[in-house]
Amino acid sequence: MNIDELNDVLEQFKAYLEFKGYSQGTIKQYLNDIRLFVKITNNMPWEVSSKTILFFLLDLKRKRGYKSSTLYRKICSLKTFYEFLKRLGLIDENPIDNIERPKLRKRLPQFLTEEEVKRLIMVADKFRNKLIVRLLYTTGLRVSELVNLNWEDIDFKNKEIIVRSGKGGKGRIVLVDEATLKMLLKYKEMTGKDRGSVFDLSVRTVQHIIKELRERAKLTKKVTPHVLRHTFATHLLEAGADIRAIQELLGHSSLSTTQIYTHVTREHIRKEYLKAFKG
Repeated sequence: MNIDELNDVLEQFKAYLEFKGYSQGTIKQYLNDIRLFVKITNNMPWEVSSKTILFFLLDLKRKRGYKSSTLYRKICSLKTFYEFLKRLGLIDENPIDNIERPKLRKRLPQFLTEEEVKRLIMVADKFRNKLIVRLLYTTGLRVSELVNLNWEDIDFKNKEIIVRSGKGGKGRIVLVDEATLKMLLKYKEMTGKDRGSVFDLSVRTVQHIIKELRERAKLTKKVTPHVLRHTFATHLLEAGADIRAIQELLGHSSLSTTQIYTHVTREHIRKEYLKAFKG
């Protein structure tokens, strides 16, 4: 097996993904998936058949205990890679096209109540951490978007934030409420910065901050930055916001991705229904 040839193709694949606007996290995952595939099959990717790929996936499931969601992602990685190999002329057909995807159970997104969000903010001993919770909850920012946020991206006059590093390289504008803007202005004065990164933190650090706050608040629910994003969307929907407006604020390319939040608000709808029809 010619490792130099493989590394050269992987470097080209990485550049291709960067050009297409994939995030660095996704690119790293895709490359790791390809390397694992090569390691297990002990073959160059352009020399294998659909049968080899199927045995690879079965090995991951049976011997290594991979979940269907993880297998699904690896299939996506391989499909994108093989489409790239077709562009290079190394293969004629994408062997992944003959592989059936594992069925995934749709998990309803978890979310917090308003009271639980308040508890998270209340137990934070640092103003910065209070602001992080508030910002994630009221804007629906992804944690990667939060850590990439610069002061120049905040329009205090129009109460907007320009997201320049959205998923898939897509930018968008999110709205900010008055209370969060005041906290941002206060934090700006505290740090003495008006340009550059707002928080100077990594994704992992923010995740750790939220985990610690959950423990301090003694919440039994799972709480992560992404759960706060789910909470933002769910509370907007419960308040009567239009589903397409929520789609825009979240930066979802497909409305079907946003529509999952309609399921988690059924209990709220039931309560409203019972106000009128108590039986």
